[in-house]
Amino acid sequence: MAKTLKDLLLAMLNATLILVALCLFLGWKLASTVEGVTTVFEEKLQIVAPLKDEIRGVRGELAALRSDLTNLQTDGSVTDIAEKVRISTALVTLDNLEARMQDSQARIAEITESPETLVNTAIEKSADVIADRIIAVRGCVPSS
Repeated sequence: MAKTLKDLLLAMLNATLILVALCLFLGWKLASTVEGVTTVFEEKLQIVAPLKDEIRGVRGELAALRSDLTNLQTDGSVTDIAEKVRISTALVTLDNLEARMQDSQARIAEITESPETLVNTAIEKSADVIADRIIAVRGCVPSS
């Protein structure tokens, strides 16, 4: 009886050590994958960074164009009402474009300044997809 208990305890210890080794290996693989994803995101962010400067330049050009149109409208050189209406419409369109570009610039700045948020979001979405696949494999469907 003592030999059987000893063998059983030894088998449980071996199984536990094997599970611990497997968990450590999977954790190591997960950490290396996360590091790889982080590196890829950092590389992609380096590609996006020049876009921020380009958007800033285009916004400057839009501001100069708005200034020119405003000067045309106010200096009296355009006397036709239809032309003034078209200039006003162009000014409104320029304002809308500038607002959209400002929003885009703010989003790009947010992404380039905090890539951790982007990585965390990617990891969370991947974990959700994996969990959904595991549930589908098991045949379990969450109750609605």
